[in-house]
Amino acid sequence: MGLPFGFALAILFSLGRMASQGEILALSSHGVGLLQWAFPVFFLALCLSIISTIAQVDWGPKNRTLFDARQKEIVWSNLNLLLLQKGQVEFEVSSKGTNQGLEGIGELADEEISKISISVGNIQNDVWKNVRIVMKQDDGSISSVLHAGTATTARSDDKRNLILNLTDVDVEPGFNEKRSSNNRSSFFVSFRKWKYPIVVNLFQSNQNLKNTWKRMGLLELISVLGETKDTATKKEVKTIISKSFALGLSPFCLCFFLLPIASQKGRGETMVNMTWGILVCLGYFGLGQLSFNLLSNLSFAYFGWWVPNLVCLVLGFILMRRLLKLNG
Repeated sequence: MGLPFGFALAILFSLGRMASQGEILALSSHGVGLLQWAFPVFFLALCLSIISTIAQVDWGPKNRTLFDARQKEIVWSNLNLLLLQKGQVEFEVSSKGTNQGLEGIGELADEEISKISISVGNIQNDVWKNVRIVMKQDDGSISSVLHAGTATTARSDDKRNLILNLTDVDVEPGFNEKRSSNNRSSFFVSFRKWKYPIVVNLFQSNQNLKNTWKRMGLLELISVLGETKDTATKKEVKTIISKSFALGLSPFCLCFFLLPIASQKGRGETMVNMTWGILVCLGYFGLGQLSFNLLSNLSFAYFGWWVPNLVCLVLGFILMRRLLKLNG
């Protein structure tokens, strides 16, 4: 998004200064017509549109995927350091509705767990000593507290999950009014070894399908469209593809609208031109978002992101014709 909007600011900045200093008038007086001096601008806009489109539909999604992979490596490699420096780390989890948030807790997760806090007394590579795991509910109250003498750590093949194998385990409940009224506050149990490994998802926030589709290239998205039969999925994927192409081609479309404006209404003051450029960029994106929202209940809602491009092309064509007549 920075590339097309930066180009829009550049047009207003450079052509506005040329117009204010009479350079465009000088070109016309020497027989250099609008189409001649504007051709390099349109050619550059076309080149940037091609680069921007490729970035939107291919480079961007692939680099998001690489960033996620790098993020997992960084978090995992620094997990021990975070525990040593901060004393504890906290993760957002979900014990119900998904098996990827918190596994291996069994009956301890009969209540909705929203957060899990882990603190470690001593760390020796993949072996943690004196581990405390605090499970919290949505309201912040403690559901249960699990103490382990030793925890052997590992990670899943996709580098997303932290796996803990616990020994010398003590479990005690937290305190809340519901448990107190049910006379459950006194229960305390110990185990020599926890039967199942506890699996904590370190990156649960990236699990939704929408974020997954945003990390797919164009060919992968087309494959999803061909394989799925779900209407909502097709609509969402089409929106992602359409938005990527619309924003990618925006430099060329904005050029049609901004070039005649800058060449006629440009000012010598840099801040004035830059301000107009920022307003145009905000208006472009706002119109796209508004159009998409207005069409959101229709099957062709993805077309909403093309409305700003069409507006720029139509208005630009009208302004260019007027400018050609004036220079006639």
